[in-house]
Amino acid sequence: MDENLRKLRGFREIYPEEMVARARIFNTMRYVSRIFNFKEIDTPSVEPLDLYRLKSGEEIVSQTFSFVDKGGREITLVPEITPTVARMVAQRKNMLKPIKWYSIPKLWRYEEPQSGRLREFYQYNADIFGIWTIEADAEVIALAQAILESLGLRGKYLMRISDRNLIESILMRYGVKDTEGALRLIDKMEKIGEERFREEFEKITREIDIMDFIKIKGRSSMLMEKLQGLVDDEILQKLQLLEEYLQVYDYGDFQYDLSIVRGIAYYTGIVFEAHDFRGELRAILGGGRYDNVVSLFGGEKVPAVGFGMGDAVLEILMKRENLWPSVDESPDYYIAIQGNNRIYAIKIARIIREKGKVAEVDMGGKSLSNQLKYAHKIGAKNAIIVGDEETRENMVTVKELESGKQFRLTIQEFERMLNGKK
Repeated sequence: MDENLRKLRGFREIYPEEMVARARIFNTMRYVSRIFNFKEIDTPSVEPLDLYRLKSGEEIVSQTFSFVDKGGREITLVPEITPTVARMVAQRKNMLKPIKWYSIPKLWRYEEPQSGRLREFYQYNADIFGIWTIEADAEVIALAQAILESLGLRGKYLMRISDRNLIESILMRYGVKDTEGALRLIDKMEKIGEERFREEFEKITREIDIMDFIKIKGRSSMLMEKLQGLVDDEILQKLQLLEEYLQVYDYGDFQYDLSIVRGIAYYTGIVFEAHDFRGELRAILGGGRYDNVVSLFGGEKVPAVGFGMGDAVLEILMKRENLWPSVDESPDYYIAIQGNNRIYAIKIARIIREKGKVAEVDMGGKSLSNQLKYAHKIGAKNAIIVGDEETRENMVTVKELESGKQFRLTIQEFERMLNGKK
C-alpha cells in the first residue's frame, strides 16, 4: 500500500470484534450514569479556537487540530468538552439545578502518540452544575468509582484526591508568587522525576520544605496532623466530610495525595485522578471543580464539578486484567439457499429477526456444501436450508451445526421454537 494512504499515527481503525466490546463498555457507562440520574447530551465536533483560548489555557490550544475554514475563521476539532458544556449551561439560565449531564464524544489532541495516549479517542465525561458544596464533588467521584466497579476494576486502581485551594494556601504561606507555575510543575513531578523537579522548583522558590507537604498521602486524619495551623481549618474540614461521604458510597479505594493538582488552569477546588495500583499507566480518569468557567460566557457564576475518562488507558487496563469484554457476535441462524428460493429465504429471515434473533442470508450463490462450510466458519449456531420443497410446503429444514442434528418444521412450529415453546 502507498505510504500516503496509510492510517495516520495516533488514530485507530476499530474492527467489528473490538467495536462491539467497546459498545458494551459504553453501555455500562450509560447504565451507571442513568441510575445516578445523569442525562446524556451530544455536542459539536468542531468549535471556534477562541473557545479554548478563553478557557483551557495555552497547553490545550497548542495540542489542537486547528485550521482556518473557508469563511476565514480559526476553528478546531474539539480537544476537550468542558467549554462546550459550560456554554450550553450558560445559554439556558433557567434550567433546574443541579444539572447532571454526561456524554461519550470523540475528541482530538495533537500529542505525541504513546501507550494510553492517542490523537483521536473516545472520552466519557460527566458534570454537575449548580451545587457549591462538597456533596457534588462526592457524587461525581462516586459516579466515577461506580463505573470502574461496574467494569470489574474495583481493587485494580486507586482514586487520588487533592484540593487546589489547599495547595495554593501552602504555596502562599511560603511566599510563592508564581503559584500557577508551581502548580504546573507539581503536576509534572511524577513524569519528570524528583531530581529534575527539585531543580525546576528551586527556580520558582527556595522554600524546598514545600516538597514535604506535596508528598503527603493518606486519609483526612493525616492531613489534619500535618497541616492543621498551616492552612484554613475550613479546607481540612471539607476534606474530612468528603472522606466520610466516599466511605458511605463505598465504590472503591481512595486517598488524599497532595501531588495531584491537575494541569488545566481552570480548576478551583477539589481535583482527583484514578491510577492503576501497579503505577504502569497514565491516569485512568481525572477531574475536579471548576466554578469560574460558566460565567466566562456571561451572567452569574455557576459552580461545577466533573471528570473525563478516555477509552485508551481504560482499554489497556481492562485487557491487562483480563476484563475486556469477549463478545459472541456469531449469528443464530445462517440461511442457505438452494435454487431460486431467495424470496422465501428472506421471509424466513424476517421471522427470525422479528423474534430478536440474528439471521444471515446467503448472498454469494455458492453450492449448499460451501454455504454450510461458511456457516461453520462464521460460528453460526444453526443453518436453515431453503430449497424448492421447503418453499412449496411452507416448511424449514433446521441443521444444528454443533451436533449435526437436522429436522424439518412447519413455519408455525418454527415460530413456536423461536419463542421457546415446543
